[in-house]
Amino acid sequence: MGSVLGAFLGAGFITLLPILLNVVAHTLFSGRVSQSLLSNLELMLFGALIILFLAVEPYGLARLWQIGKEKLRLWPFPH
Repeated sequence: MGSVLGAFLGAGFITLLPILLNVVAHTLFSGRVSQSLLSNLELMLFGALIILFLAVEPYGLARLWQIGKEKLRLWPFPH
């Protein structure tokens, strides 16, 4: 809330995650599961991932990005 980077990362997450789920689901289960069931399972998984992400990381993707940068900056020498 309040960072431009977080808005861009969140928009990318909301836009690209369903596409990724669609590609993975159709690659793994094409022909074995009906299309309507597969589509509903993708939506349920997408919703569950959003809820899980909000519960696990309430500060968002921008905070995860900041933590990752700090850890990589100190990586070879953690002291």
